[in-house]
Amino acid sequence: MHEQKPDKFNMDAGAYKLAINAVIQALVEHASDANPELRGRITLAMEAYITKLNPQSEREEDFAERARGYVALLVRPTS
Repeated sequence: MHEQKPDKFNMDAGAYKLAINAVIQALVEHASDANPELRGRITLAMEAYITKLNPQSEREEDFAERARGYVALLVRPTS
């Protein structure tokens, strides 16, 4: 990892998240060319995990909603 300058504006976490999202989206886009079912498989894997959660818990419902949103963002086609 490269050496970072001090984070005087508290931007490091957001910048890191943007970088990770961009890389994952590019990798999914590239891999989907060879495997068109990849996006669906990723979504199904996330849903399989969510179905194991306690559906009565407000906390787990919030988690599931956020996970679905993040996965949708990461696997959506860029073009």
